[in-house]
Amino acid sequence: MKRSRIGNHNDTRKLSEMTRQALREQRRIQRKKNKRKRIVKRSITTLVILALIGVISFFVYQAMEQGLFNVTEIEVVGNEIIDAQSVIDASGIQIGESIFLVDLNRANYQINALLNLDDLEITKIMPNKILVRMQESTPICAINFEDKVTYISRDYKLIENGDYLRKTDIPIIIGSESVTISDIGKKVVVEPYWRFDTIMNILKDLQDNSKLNKISEVRMTDNNTYEIVTKNGSILIVWDYDNFAENENYINNTLDQNTSNMIINLTAGTKPVVKPR
Repeated sequence: MKRSRIGNHNDTRKLSEMTRQALREQRRIQRKKNKRKRIVKRSITTLVILALIGVISFFVYQAMEQGLFNVTEIEVVGNEIIDAQSVIDASGIQIGESIFLVDLNRANYQINALLNLDDLEITKIMPNKILVRMQESTPICAINFEDKVTYISRDYKLIENGDYLRKTDIPIIIGSESVTISDIGKKVVVEPYWRFDTIMNILKDLQDNSKLNKISEVRMTDNNTYEIVTKNGSILIVWDYDNFAENENYINNTLDQNTSNMIINLTAGTKPVVKPR
């Protein structure tokens, strides 16, 4: 009886072991099948992607051959002083070249190297447009000399030199003996330099007090005074910067009150002499 039980137990162990081996074999076979399925699936996916790339490439090639992606428009926005064509010329981008071949980094560098800007962004707009967004450096004045309008920044640097006034919310300087310019972004030399320095100091104070946009002109007169002409048509006359600084509060109040069409002489003594124009 004991031998029969032992034999049955051994048979059960052998059967269990064979079952486990069979299960392992089935799993191995199933893994192979799954692997083959994954390989087939990946291969099909790859072929589909390659086919799509091929089709897209063909149509892109045909479009390029027909000039669909050639630049047909370069739009410049944000420019008030610098004319759009100067920006386009500086960029080096050509109408008719492939938009894919336009080097935006190179165009950005070239524009910044030639123009005095605070901000610049160049964007490709498919299929054939280039958009140039820019912010010019803020001019403190424009100098009118020999039928040229020269815009300069607070630190005397050239922003643009043009044939006519494009920006009307800054003062025009009149009465210079000479204006020497070089490249944009370089310092402008205005003679007589000591008189121009006086004007620049006056303009900086006006700008710091948010009054610059109320001034239309500053004139160097033949009798060595300075005439500050307001947009309301009044004229403030000062001897020099010290005379201006002594009367700065009065000048600011006059500008705030928008006094119009008056001549206000601040050089005559301790009190302003005011009379209609």
